[in-house]
Amino acid sequence: MKMAFDVVALATLVSFTPAMSQNVRDWPPPGVSFYGATNAPNISGLWLGTETGVPGVEFAPNRGSADGRPATFWAPWPLPYSTAYQAISDRRVAAANAGHQLGDIGARCAPFSTPQSLVAKTYPDEIVQTPGEVAIFRNNSFPIIVWTDGRRHPEHWTPSYNGHSIGYWLGNTLFVDTVGIRADTPLDHMIDAHGPDLHIKWSIERLAPGVLHFHVTLFDAAAFTEPVTTTNIWHRISDSRWQVLDDASCFENNRSDTSSDADQGFKKY
Repeated sequence: MKMAFDVVALATLVSFTPAMSQNVRDWPPPGVSFYGATNAPNISGLWLGTETGVPGVEFAPNRGSADGRPATFWAPWPLPYSTAYQAISDRRVAAANAGHQLGDIGARCAPFSTPQSLVAKTYPDEIVQTPGEVAIFRNNSFPIIVWTDGRRHPEHWTPSYNGHSIGYWLGNTLFVDTVGIRADTPLDHMIDAHGPDLHIKWSIERLAPGVLHFHVTLFDAAAFTEPVTTTNIWHRISDSRWQVLDDASCFENNRSDTSSDADQGFKKY
């Protein structure tokens, strides 16, 4: 059955037409650039995006972008969960209201996932673009690697925190396809859930030398009754105070870790 799209989701999905029209077996699409055509921009540098919020509440609890910019939101909202995943969401909300956080792998210092890394922007990230690869480095987490050398998704992939991403350049936009993300990872700082077959189609559009638009659409037949979308705007950071990303470990002063072997917030193994 064909799923209904809201207006915002449909508008975002239009930008994915070149990627979505290609079956994965036909990858790479014909006539696209993997190593950067003369009109493909270099997006290397330090960038700060926007934190995800809740309409009427703004930011996720205790969160906000480093420069105080307003929040962005998923659409549609509330998230169009299936019956099973609505029950998971309800349990997480009830637990949070009672002072407990379910599904927060970050509290255990596990890496941030790809969807959260793309849309929950508290601090700047660094993008490094080289022939055949675009890497997004986030503090205290693994980088997201987008392979732009023409490879396909592997036939066998063990789900991971960031999954497997392949992409290609078309003009000023990098189109990306991501699969294979662990089901226990959250979508955002609200710890919203997703299923084991989450499929993310996203793009990085350079509108100006200092402005990137990240168009992100989530496809998850188990968790959602229709696709979920958002656009996160990143701006280039030139302030010298941000030129070196913090190399701190999440385990240092991890106040969220209340396990018995935690010593002043530092968990020992």
